[in-house]
Amino acid sequence: MQKLDYEKLLEENKALKHRINQFKNLLDSIPDPVFMKDENLRWIYGNPVILNLYSIDKDNYIGKTEDQLLPEEFAESCMESDRQAVAKRSISKSEEQARDSDDELHYYEVFKVPSYSNDDGAFIGLIGIGRDITERKEAQEALELENHMRKEHEESLAHLTETLEQQVQERTIELENEKQKAEHLAYTDTLTGLNNRRAFYEKSLVIDQKARRDLCSYAVIMLDVDNFKMINDTHGHAVGDKVLQNLARIITKNLGNADVHGRIGGDEFTITLHDISLNTAMTFAQNMCSEISNISLYKDDSHIPITASFGVSAYHSNSSSFEDILAKADEGLYLAKTSGRNKVISQIS
Repeated sequence: MQKLDYEKLLEENKALKHRINQFKNLLDSIPDPVFMKDENLRWIYGNPVILNLYSIDKDNYIGKTEDQLLPEEFAESCMESDRQAVAKRSISKSEEQARDSDDELHYYEVFKVPSYSNDDGAFIGLIGIGRDITERKEAQEALELENHMRKEHEESLAHLTETLEQQVQERTIELENEKQKAEHLAYTDTLTGLNNRRAFYEKSLVIDQKARRDLCSYAVIMLDVDNFKMINDTHGHAVGDKVLQNLARIITKNLGNADVHGRIGGDEFTITLHDISLNTAMTFAQNMCSEISNISLYKDDSHIPITASFGVSAYHSNSSSFEDILAKADEGLYLAKTSGRNKVISQIS
């Protein structure tokens, strides 16, 4: 009876060894790293892949820990992930690293499964299997780098776009300012700052049209400096320019916003007064004539007398055009100059 039990035990032991050998062959054939550890996290098995990966001596690793087998740069992180797996008491996943025979760094996704005793629940061992995710990791890092570079490119493009838009806006403002300056120069006499001939006519025609539409009146004054050529010849053009600028200052000071001034020739000035009668325009011109004669202009301590002659005309219902009214004012100016100067004469259009 004892002999039969012993033979049966031998057969069972033989069968168990055979199953263990089959299991080991299965683990050895897996192309991914596989390892097993005991309750003290000491190695009890490693397949050829993991032994070759870490250059572990296959005949001298049983019963050892990571810090005795693995390179220092990887040992601590591997042991820490083991401890976390045991503490979690369930399958866990971690990312670990290793270098191949060419010293190239590889990344592994490692699954670790802790085992516990059915009797008392005590930890009895750990089995793990890893998967080389280097290509996936590199692809992910390349994608992250690409996304980062794309984001930087988009931010750079947005900044460039904003900068260009700002430059365009600034340039648009500059062009608008230059346009306004050009228009101002096109309509302005540069010496006196008054309207030039073109601007005076265009603005005066607006007053003429309004007067005809609203049945109101307006007046036109023409004036020029008496003996201006003699002033230029005697004292020089610089003094002549000062005379013209003084007249422009007086004209500008006395006109309202709706009135129109202009310099239409060398020393010829024109004024269009809106909504005013001939008599009131005459008074306005006489006051200006008096103010001009009081200009104090000196050269080399010598006083230079300044006077001006005026011609005045006004619009009424029979007036044919603005040009006719201006012509009548010019006639009055001519009469003022030929009858002694420094006076105001009106002519009916």
